[in-house]
Amino acid sequence: MSHATQIIDLIERASDARPYCSCGSHTTPVWRDGVVWLECASITEPDGSAIRRLFSAMTGAWHVHHRIVDVPAGEFTSGEADLEAA
Repeated sequence: MSHATQIIDLIERASDARPYCSCGSHTTPVWRDGVVWLECASITEPDGSAIRRLFSAMTGAWHVHHRIVDVPAGEFTSGEADLEAA
């Protein structure tokens, strides 16, 4: 199994294990600063009114934010074709 395939497997397992945050929003994998995180969508993709976005920002500490796997930028871009193929 290639390194890119292992990374994809870890991301899929994390997403399957925690598909929803306790607030009811879905979770989504996000790559930031060399790490893939599983985060609540209300934080990463705020939608709705300004009040809802403000509420999401204020309650951010209670939303899902788990580290899945370290993927340094050079590694991520070199395996990008493998990630897209899977």
